[in-house]
Amino acid sequence: MIDSFVDTLNQIDAVTVDDDEVAAYASEDQFNALSVELLKEVGSFVCIAASILPAATKRWSRDQAIFGGHLVRLFKLISALLDQICQERRETTFILSRLAFETIVNLTYLIERGSPKVFDEYIRFSLRQEKRLYDRVVANIAARGGVRLPIEDRMLSSISSAVGKSGFAIADLSPTEPKSWGEKTLRQRAEAVGYEVVYLAAFGGGSQNIHGNWMDLLEYHLDKEGDGFAPSLEWHRPRPQVGLAIAQMTADVVWRFFSFVDAFSEVEGLDERLKDLEGRINRANSAHERFLTNRMNVS
Repeated sequence: MIDSFVDTLNQIDAVTVDDDEVAAYASEDQFNALSVELLKEVGSFVCIAASILPAATKRWSRDQAIFGGHLVRLFKLISALLDQICQERRETTFILSRLAFETIVNLTYLIERGSPKVFDEYIRFSLRQEKRLYDRVVANIAARGGVRLPIEDRMLSSISSAVGKSGFAIADLSPTEPKSWGEKTLRQRAEAVGYEVVYLAAFGGGSQNIHGNWMDLLEYHLDKEGDGFAPSLEWHRPRPQVGLAIAQMTADVVWRFFSFVDAFSEVEGLDERLKDLEGRINRANSAHERFLTNRMNVS
């Protein structure tokens, strides 16, 4: 299934993580640069994983498309994260990393716990909003005696098309059920696949940044001055922890996916190559932690 990608795999350059050189880093900018290169490498593996199609049909089934869509989404989020790290915008790197984290957790959960029931729940959960909107449009049409506006025809047609592509009919859907998919919240899914500590330590508060809660405003968009506040219009420099954490988790979920589709038995050395990548990311992470500890001791 993955034989046609062997040449592409061989074109991915392994980023050098020289322990002595990294130990001599004098600023976080150097760690950010290293995290960018490691993200580019792991992103290349994501792109390859996202391009695996069944040999016979060259098309995914609906349930296979859930896996594939997550991989494509993750690849695009990593690409956007790379852009924002390079533009030195911490605010948006946090938002993008939180989105990437959720994608990784969901994909990992689907790999480990996926079933026809879970796949249906995943789609039904997303289609609740479509059902609510469809019902509102139909109610509005009924309230004016059956007169349909052109925009309503387009909306109903678009919703019906999406629902049909998803393998359902409008009548099959509920505007309120299921309350979640996999019968778990994001935190519970993270816990189920071994990411709870990462969730609590690094990404649990990321929803603050996504939704623009007070803590996001206070940290990045306001300056406390005297008894009031002033706008903070400057971008903050990114921190290496974000890129390195996403690189680490991405390497893990890609390994799980390749194992899931039995790619390791088809491509010699793929397992070792991914484990080597994980090891280099871990070493970069550890080196950055030592850098922070040393800087704290000096200050």
